[in-house]
Amino acid sequence: MDEIRKNHIVQIELKNQTKIDGIVFDYGRDRVKILVAFESLQEAKTLKELDEMLVRVNTHLGVKQMFSHVIDCIDKSNCITIENSPTLHVVQKREFVRVLSNFAFRAICENKTNIECYCINISGGGIAFGAHNSHFGIGEIIEMHLPSHIFDREIICRGEIIKVRENSYVAKFINLKPYDEDKIVKHVFKLIAEK
Repeated sequence: MDEIRKNHIVQIELKNQTKIDGIVFDYGRDRVKILVAFESLQEAKTLKELDEMLVRVNTHLGVKQMFSHVIDCIDKSNCITIENSPTLHVVQKREFVRVLSNFAFRAICENKTNIECYCINISGGGIAFGAHNSHFGIGEIIEMHLPSHIFDREIICRGEIIKVRENSYVAKFINLKPYDEDKIVKHVFKLIAEK
């Protein structure tokens, strides 16, 4: 799967319909190392070398899937290694997993006005947020400063407002750097794992 990157969220489905969740820990041309989510450890321990599986990956280009086999069973660091196979096709319209999140951030409008905002939900593709006493219009481009205490360092990125509902908005990230996207996806995975 050419689209696969570190920190992408992964779901493995076995022939018996058992599902194993994880995150891409490392990858190469022929193999992918997956850190198994805590709640999936028991299922992952049943895997044997050459077991067949369907793998779904939430990539920056949407949810992709591939058929794969186990190369190495679960290790001491709770990782499994699977074959990196060709991509099959997109399996859902929504490109990114969205998760509820609650943090304050700053947005700068085209007219250079600073606006205090709060996140409602976030994904690798965009953010839904609220802003008191402010109004953004559809198509408006804003600069967002996402806080370092959430993402390990401040993420400064641009977004286009694509949806407006009273005092809440949805902005699609524009030209998000891969490193910053990985930080956001890691935050999303962490929140999913805490549920």
